[in-house]
Amino acid sequence: MKSRLDRYEEFIEKEYRAGLTKPDEYSLDDVTPDLRKRLSEGRFKRIVFTGMGCSAIVSDIVRGYFTEIGLPLEVHVVNDYDFRFLAAPSVLEDEATLYIISSYSGHSQEPVLAYQRLRAVRDQVLLLTSGGKLAELGRADGASIAYWRLREPDREYPLFHVSQYFAILMDMFHEFGVLSDDHHARLGELAGLLEADFEENGREAARRIADASEDANIIMIASPKWHESLLKLAKMHFNEMAMVPTARNYFHEFCHSEVATLSDPVRKHSTVWFSDADDDEYTLAKGENLQRLLTDDRPENRNIRFSRVHLSEGDFLRKYFTALNVVQHAALRLGRHHETRSRDLISESAGNPWYHSTTIESELTA
Repeated sequence: MKSRLDRYEEFIEKEYRAGLTKPDEYSLDDVTPDLRKRLSEGRFKRIVFTGMGCSAIVSDIVRGYFTEIGLPLEVHVVNDYDFRFLAAPSVLEDEATLYIISSYSGHSQEPVLAYQRLRAVRDQVLLLTSGGKLAELGRADGASIAYWRLREPDREYPLFHVSQYFAILMDMFHEFGVLSDDHHARLGELAGLLEADFEENGREAARRIADASEDANIIMIASPKWHESLLKLAKMHFNEMAMVPTARNYFHEFCHSEVATLSDPVRKHSTVWFSDADDDEYTLAKGENLQRLLTDDRPENRNIRFSRVHLSEGDFLRKYFTALNVVQHAALRLGRHHETRSRDLISESAGNPWYHSTTIESELTA
């Protein structure tokens, strides 16, 4: 099996944009007619996504996008199975709530526990998986299951395929009657724009962020629009691919609290501000003031670097996938700088050997 970073580089160059044009690699054969009917009739007024890691990350993008276009369907994202403390009873106890339990492998224990807690209302549940224990339980109960059917998945790092996951979900929601547009034309056009956008401004931005972040802790800040949808996934790329300590926070909250840690840091810190041309004037002015404070020529700033990624072109989707492309290239460059070898800590700490490199290698050998 090729190294993590070699596969990552190949994915960025060949598959990232192409994933937006592959919306058909899934199956709805095991979704019950009853659930299809209720979806098409608009009887669900909200969706609660639950899952761990990259299996749930695309739901944050969906939430941000649906909010941006004003779709009259609430989207909640819960990254755990103890729903009581993460969503209101009015959400959890409503027959108009659809639960989508997402686990790419189907072997992660948390989504399985989530399903077990929701078995009593499994007619309001859609399992989203490629198989595993989650699918096995769902089939035994007659629950609705939508299957990922990616033809060339990277088994160890599903985060590679977020662009394709999004394209699939747009097509899936269209099939369910939730969306009037299947997004094929829109995402196909976007795939063509991303390369030009990156060459025009993105490549230099990625280089600046990576160079500023060498041997540093990364702190990413943005408005609520991007905090969940973009920064959560960006953090995963820096954590999992570059293996660099990375945190994220809401821009205004950072200015009221965490900025104090940059008073005179001993260790190098790299602050990355994702600004949006649609941010209000107060936010933009406050960000420029923060940039001035952290880049002034003074001794206390000797271990601080500040980078700005300004999202200015196009709509939500173009801004999102352009910014993510910058993050990926920065993470790759940082990963090459550090050359840290994976200890399979995600697989081992999560208790899911399905993702473990030795499991994958033994299956490839067999």
